[in-house]
Amino acid sequence: MKIQAISVLARSYSTILFLDSPIVGSIILGVTFLNPNIGFCGLLGAIVGLIVSHVFSFPNEKNGVYIFNSLLVGLSLGAFYQINAYVVVLIVLGAIFTVFLTVALQDGLWRLDRLPVLSLPFIVVSGLTALVAQKYSTLNNFIDYVDASAGMFILPVDNFFISLGSTFFTPHPLAGLLLFLCIVWTSRYLALLAVIGYVFGQFIFTLLTDNPPPSLLAWTGFNFMLTAIAIGGIFVIPGYVATLTVLLAVSFTALLIVSMQGLLFVYGLPVLALPFVMTVLIFLIAFRKRVGLSQPWLAPEPGLPEVNYEKARLARVRNGEVNSVALLVPFMGQWNIYQGFNGAHTHQAPWQHALDFYITEDGRSFKNEASQLKDFYCFGLPVLSPAHGQVIRTFDKLPDNTPGEVDVNNNWGNFILIHLDTGLYVLLAHLSQNSIVVKEGDRVTPGKLIAACGNSGRSPQPHLHLQVQRDPELGSPTHPFHLASVMRHHPDSASEYMVVCRPDEGDRIESAADDELLATQLHLPVGRQLSFLLEGSGIEKPVRRDLQVEITLLGQFRLTSDTEASAAFEENNGVLAFYDRKGPADILLDIFLLANGLTPLTESAHQWRDSPSAKLFPLGFSQKLLLAIFKPLGCGIDSLYQRSWDAENRIWAQSGQHQLGIGTNLWRAETESVLDPEKGFREITLRFNNNRWHAKLVEIGLASDRGIPGWNEQDGDVSAPVVKGKNEGAR
Repeated sequence: MKIQAISVLARSYSTILFLDSPIVGSIILGVTFLNPNIGFCGLLGAIVGLIVSHVFSFPNEKNGVYIFNSLLVGLSLGAFYQINAYVVVLIVLGAIFTVFLTVALQDGLWRLDRLPVLSLPFIVVSGLTALVAQKYSTLNNFIDYVDASAGMFILPVDNFFISLGSTFFTPHPLAGLLLFLCIVWTSRYLALLAVIGYVFGQFIFTLLTDNPPPSLLAWTGFNFMLTAIAIGGIFVIPGYVATLTVLLAVSFTALLIVSMQGLLFVYGLPVLALPFVMTVLIFLIAFRKRVGLSQPWLAPEPGLPEVNYEKARLARVRNGEVNSVALLVPFMGQWNIYQGFNGAHTHQAPWQHALDFYITEDGRSFKNEASQLKDFYCFGLPVLSPAHGQVIRTFDKLPDNTPGEVDVNNNWGNFILIHLDTGLYVLLAHLSQNSIVVKEGDRVTPGKLIAACGNSGRSPQPHLHLQVQRDPELGSPTHPFHLASVMRHHPDSASEYMVVCRPDEGDRIESAADDELLATQLHLPVGRQLSFLLEGSGIEKPVRRDLQVEITLLGQFRLTSDTEASAAFEENNGVLAFYDRKGPADILLDIFLLANGLTPLTESAHQWRDSPSAKLFPLGFSQKLLLAIFKPLGCGIDSLYQRSWDAENRIWAQSGQHQLGIGTNLWRAETESVLDPEKGFREITLRFNNNRWHAKLVEIGLASDRGIPGWNEQDGDVSAPVVKGKNEGAR
């Protein structure tokens, strides 16, 4: 418990710079003690915040958000006043109030528009404590704004480091240098953003002011850096457009600093981080209200730019677009696309993300003379739920239109609205009268019968309308989505299996049904352990290695090796997909992910593409250096997979051709994976740079849990030594 509390305390220091690392936090803690008065007051505020959040059992106390705001209150008071009994009381009261205010603001901002609280509680409380301290005449002002003798480098560099040190109320070049090294160590891209933000912010600041006080930029320049870091790398996915947005955001921050400093100084209040907080919140609110989803893209969740970039890159490959929602086909059999995204008829902004389905035979959607609704092939056919969710609205009392007629007063006709677990909504419209078989409040799963295709609302002929929208109101702006695991039949070409499909008008599509044996044997339940016999380059003799399925507190499934390296995975929409590789180098896990990282669970899949992270290649030092230089945010491998059924050996043979181009270098690798209908992942092989690694399954097991007995089944040579916590192979 003590170790955990110390870790949370250390992380609170690093969280101020969005770094979230106990090691970095410990270094920053030491930096604040370059001035013991400041360091002690800050530590006191952090400890009080930690105790209060624990005593009152506030949610998410381990993420440090309550503590770092209390820490900042302590640092600010320690920076301006010599510590005494009165200052200690002020720190304690201020820290306690900060925790309660943080809880209130955090909940309110999240409910408002999923906004972060940032250092807003600290700004409010520090302003209050500053006003209170002005009433106490015996306090001694402690700090001189900038010590001119503290120069370490040339003046512009010193000013940069002094401003960065001011983030922790320690305006000294040494403090800023140490903080900058912490940023570089964690993320080179964040370090670059800090420099860009400061340089451009100083330029705009100089344009807007006439003979500004030298101390003003020193004490407020960190606002430029934090704004650039937040907008360019933490809350927004990195890219060229995001960088241009950073310049705009930093300009707003400079404008706020210049406008605020005169007003606040009248009351003896410092500017602090208010410009940074206001700019970031304004930009995030504005970004969430956009109709289109072009760059810059908001990150699904705040994180380091390298992590956000990799998630977005993989999402574009696997989902067709960042933040696109995966849906299954909402019908049985083959249907045509009547109107696609940005369709000419009704699919225009802000409702451009939508698909209309109907059925044609020999180029016609009906038989006979189409004088009756029953003449249309799709009329009355089952409509299925395309996702997991809860039905929140239904309506099916409108009569179906006579062919050729439309009901312009009820555009959507009869409909079902499903609330997804992600917070978005799926609308299925133009359903047949009295056909809905679910009621409001019901949970639905993919493939569940929910209604029948009709011709109600603004619908001249029977068809099914599908869209994802942001809000529950009818007519809300739509959100990008894609269909997962489908067979796509082009009018003028052969059929193909697609992991991700956003069909065009005229395409014919159908669901790629899961193969029951394949899906069952590749299923990875919590506690499943796969033991492999690993041999290959750099491994003196075969060793036994283990992979085990675990679940995090947030419900994420992860495949974890005995070296603590791990990767998240999902089994849904007809695909087993791995992502988010974390931890130390591990050749077994990387071989597994490269060979099986995106595995369709249908026998219809004979060929598909993916782009796993380049970090899965077993690169040497010089190759890693080239990758870091040319692709600082990372990149993907161009992977082509093929799979065929070996009837003689009764196995699926899944092969992969992988290539990665860096500069003038082109690196290639080959993988082979033997998928056994009875044993699952039977064998895995990787060939790269004249090296070869091979892993053979020797035992399958399941860890015991309450009410669930453990078991294991041997499947080969289990006499090899077990190696725990060791990285085998050349990396």
